[in-house]
Amino acid sequence: MDGTYFFSAFGTFGNPNGFRQSFFLGGSAAIAKELRTFDLKTDAIMLFPDNKIYGIRKDHSGGNNLISYSVYTFAKEQKSHRGGTFIGSSLVFAGKIAPENLIISVLDDFHNTLEKNNVSEGVITISHSDQFAIHKPKDFDKIGFHLQEVNDVSFTQSNGNYLVVYCETDPAKLQVMFSKSRELLNNYDTIFFTQSHEIGEFVKQKGIFKIVEPNGFEHEISRLHEERLRLVQVCLDEFKKEHRQLEEERKRLIDSLHKQIEQNEKYHKENEKKIEQSKERIGIINNEYSQYTKKTDELIKRLETDGKVEAAKKTHQENRRLFTDTISRNKTVEPLASLSAFNPGARAPMAYPGYGHQPEEYGRRKRDQEKEPQLDSFKVVSAILLLLLIVSYTLYFIFIYEPKHFGSLGL
Repeated sequence: MDGTYFFSAFGTFGNPNGFRQSFFLGGSAAIAKELRTFDLKTDAIMLFPDNKIYGIRKDHSGGNNLISYSVYTFAKEQKSHRGGTFIGSSLVFAGKIAPENLIISVLDDFHNTLEKNNVSEGVITISHSDQFAIHKPKDFDKIGFHLQEVNDVSFTQSNGNYLVVYCETDPAKLQVMFSKSRELLNNYDTIFFTQSHEIGEFVKQKGIFKIVEPNGFEHEISRLHEERLRLVQVCLDEFKKEHRQLEEERKRLIDSLHKQIEQNEKYHKENEKKIEQSKERIGIINNEYSQYTKKTDELIKRLETDGKVEAAKKTHQENRRLFTDTISRNKTVEPLASLSAFNPGARAPMAYPGYGHQPEEYGRRKRDQEKEPQLDSFKVVSAILLLLLIVSYTLYFIFIYEPKHFGSLGL
């Protein structure tokens, strides 16, 4: 999204309004409606006369990721002498931010004018933030030409943590602090900066907000970097572990597939051998029938010539025995070895050619196909038996049914 930016001006106004904040120079109703107030938790951090607090804060409002840069100065409420009251300004960025030096310049310009127009002798002169007299900072429009992405802050959740840094807050030093602190918003929702000893002591005594000096601030950043490196290492370890597991799984799967392919190749060779043997048996059976028929024809001719019935019968019985034995040994087609599944453990449903993904329909079709070779074998055997029956009847009529015909020839 394109970056948008605007100001919020706020303060404590006493009874009946208390704390109030209003938005100026841009913004949107959706963001303004959901944005948290910039009020201070005065039991944890408190302003004193001639004191100032700067702050940086992250928010998520109106569907936008927000970073706000704020400044608070002490100001009394009308007709009240209670402590901790203030007037403040916040430059709010949605989506993108500007360089820190430009932010500080524009923020200080806006706030100085806010104090000048709405505070007199240390007392807020109006009763509500909607009545603020504000002035557009001279460099406000420059911000739009220098917006940059925010890539180092997570806006996913609010942790409710606050950090106070006791340090110098002149523009040059504050610019460095703002720049370094942005990534600390991953650990803290709000980070305050003050060079007031009174504010620092108050925060330390209350013990509600964590307070550090510059060395402690640097330690916070180092600790964040160490944690980030730790998380990177954890993520790297997970990726490397998954990489090793994938390599092991790939090796196991490929080895398994190779074994199955080798087994299938072995079955394929065995099946080819069996098919060739079956084809050879067809030739043997065909030749055996031809030889048996030929022998029978020769026997008929010899018997018609010499009339030796007993010798013919004996020869025929031997021929039939050899014929039957050869046919019996060669009439069966040896079943083929089945191939193993090629993709074990596959989760996707198997496609059945011609039937989509309907295993029941495919199963019925497959059973019908398996019956067809059995029917073919049955037809072959039936034909053989029928032929044997025809031959038997032929011999019966030749040798048994007409014995008188041979007797008339003097046998």
